[in-house]
Order: sequence, then structure tokens, then C-alpha cells
Amino acid sequence: MRNAAIRPADWTGAGRRATVLGCLLLAGSLAFAGCSSNSSKPGAKASASGSGTVSSSTPEPSGVVTASGSAGPVTADSLSDPQLGYTVTTIPAGLDVSQVKILQDFVAYDQMSWTLWVGGGQDVSKVTTVTTGNLQQQLTNDAADMRSKGQKVRTPVRVAVSEIVMSADGQSATVSYCVDMTQVSFIDAQGKDVTDPANKAQIPAKNTMVPGSDGRWLASEEEETGEPNSCSVG
Repeated sequence: MRNAAIRPADWTGAGRRATVLGCLLLAGSLAFAGCSSNSSKPGAKASASGSGTVSSSTPEPSGVVTASGSAGPVTADSLSDPQLGYTVTTIPAGLDVSQVKILQDFVAYDQMSWTLWVGGGQDVSKVTTVTTGNLQQQLTNDAADMRSKGQKVRTPVRVAVSEIVMSADGQSATVSYCVDMTQVSFIDAQGKDVTDPANKAQIPAKNTMVPGSDGRWLASEEEETGEPNSCSVG
């Protein structure tokens, strides 16, 4: 249900939360068929060589990032939301001020989308504050489908952010991460857990973020996802 494009509401065909979730939700079961993207290879990293991009790809085990000029250290713990069941396990080291802001705004988007699916698509009030473009409309449509079908998602979910790459012109950034779906459950309208244990996995994904008019970075496209279990949240 995130990024590249997998809609949680699409339980009758491939579709991810705006990628991972949507792609996994199928009628009565979950499937990865057709959900992986060739643009997100197992273990692949965005390269700055010859591209004019600036990247940070070294995970910080302690989950602490301090950017010059920032309000203070940003940690994996500070980005997590225990109430939602959303845990950030790892973030990149050596981020500059802009990359820290992108990281924070990506997590805000990611948590909003998980909150949306956990709530059965009921509250879409924050969709417009963290997304833009086609992704914004897709999430709104997916939420409406979930409401009409009475479907929900249950966490916990874990996320490890591995890299943030700025474009040469500073007008977009790619956030690479791994999503641990092994403890996520999918519930149908009758309250039945329809999760297929064989499809619980850790999934590599990438999201594109673009600057908004108010200084916030917004998710603009659905995730691109790679092969299940080709990454780890640690």
C-alpha cells in the first residue's frame, strides 16, 4: 500500500498501501505476484557517481543523527510511534540538515498511511498534508475502498531507513528503506485474519519525496518495491 503502488483496498488484484500493503492484499489471501519492481533490486543502492546526487547510505546502528543547524538529534526511537505499532529500527548516519528534514517528513507520511490502513480508511484528513500528485488521490480512493469493504490492517510494523539521496537540482529525493511485514495482519469485513503466513516478509522499497510550498517534503509517488526478504530491518 505504499509508494510504487500497491493498494490495500485492492483485495481482488495486485494493489500496496500506496505499495507494500496494497500489493499484498488480495481476496482471502496475500500475494506478491506482480508487486515487485525491477527498479528496486535486492541490495541495490542509489549511486551518486556521475549523477550529481548527494547520498547517505551508511546505517547508524545506534539510530542517532545530528545535523548541523538542526533542533537536535534525530533518533530511530524519536521517529517511532509505539501507539501505532510503528518502529524505526535504523536510520542513516551523516545526514545533513536537508536530509534530516526529508527523513522526518518521510516518516510522517509513512506513519499517516499506516494509521489510515489500521483505521480501515476512516480518517483521510491528513492525506493532503503529507502527499501530493497522483499518490494523494490514490490513497484517498484506496481508503474509500477499505471503508466500503470493512477491511483493516493490524501492526506492529518495523522500518529500517538505509539511504536518502537528493537529486542534483534539489527538487526531489529518494528514500530507501526495508519494511518488516512479518507481524502485520490483514483483517476482512468479518473480522477474520486472512493473512497468508507464507507471504509475511521483509520488503525493500523506495519512495520519492518532493518539496512542498510550505517547506515540508511530500511523498509524490507510490513505492517501488524489490524482492521479498532481500533486505533486513536488523
